[in-house]
Formats: sequence, C-alpha cells, structure tokens
Amino acid sequence: MVALPSAQATAAGEPGKPKLVVLDIELTGDLGGPDLVAEHAARLQKESDILRQRLADSGLYRIVDTQPAQQLINYLKSQQAYWHTCNGCDLEVGKQLGADQVLVTWVDRVSGLILSLTYEFHGVANGQILGRKSYDFRGDNDAAWTHAISYMVRDLKQTKGAQDSAQ
Repeated sequence: MVALPSAQATAAGEPGKPKLVVLDIELTGDLGGPDLVAEHAARLQKESDILRQRLADSGLYRIVDTQPAQQLINYLKSQQAYWHTCNGCDLEVGKQLGADQVLVTWVDRVSGLILSLTYEFHGVANGQILGRKSYDFRGDNDAAWTHAISYMVRDLKQTKGAQDSAQ
C-alpha cells in the first residue's frame, strides 16, 4: 500500500485547489475467471493507492481521506456493481466528506492483453461530469496499470497547464 502522509494535510491546506475524493479503481469486462480474483483484488488496491499518491503529488487537487466515510462507501458498494453506473451515488460520499469533486476510475478488461483506463470527475455541488477520458493500454499486469495511471496524471497536469496558460 502506498502511504499518503500528506493527503489529509493537503485536503486541509492549499486553498483554491479542488478537494477531491478518489474512489478505488474498479474492474469491468472480462475478469479472467476465478484464478485471477485474488490477483485483481490486490492490483486494484495497489493501483488505487498509487493513483491517490500521484494525484496528491501532482499538486492539482487536495486529496480527501475517505476513511471517515468508509461505512457509507461499503454500504453504497453493496448496493451497486460500479461507481460509474450508480446514478450519482458517489456524490453522497463527496458530500459527507465536504469534497468539491469525486473521481471515479475503472479499468475495462477486454482480455489479458487489451484494457482501457477511464476516469470521470463528478462535481459534488451539481452532479455534473466535469471531465471524462479513456486511455487504452496493453497488459493485465502491475507495470502496465501503473504506466496507464502515470500517463493519466501526466495528461491531467498538461491539460490543466494548457488551460491555465490560455486564461
């Protein structure tokens, strides 16, 4: 597990940057059968932690600790298959934690070779999708997933930098 020593402090400080709840990455599509269940569960947790850390390090957001809402998260996850198809249930988590945005991320596994990483930023106040993008990648392994996440965060930084310079 990647530690986020500064995540809570970051959420409290750095005014002007959106407070962001980063929900765990989910896996959809061809799950590869029962032999991969434990491997995927471990990868999803590891890569979710990496995503939080990379976003915290990016300086774009104040990452909000989800632990205070863990009971609500567990309840909502027991009611829905995926965050991205729950018709805004993720916003309840954002509201409980006082966040500005919620990030929902999932990997669609077409096969052991073909996958895509998709994200959606949801505005807590209005429920609108503030950003959405997908990245294709190859290989159902830790290195490929981490590379896709790193690329996603780098792309977010470049997009934000381009928006800032255009203003």
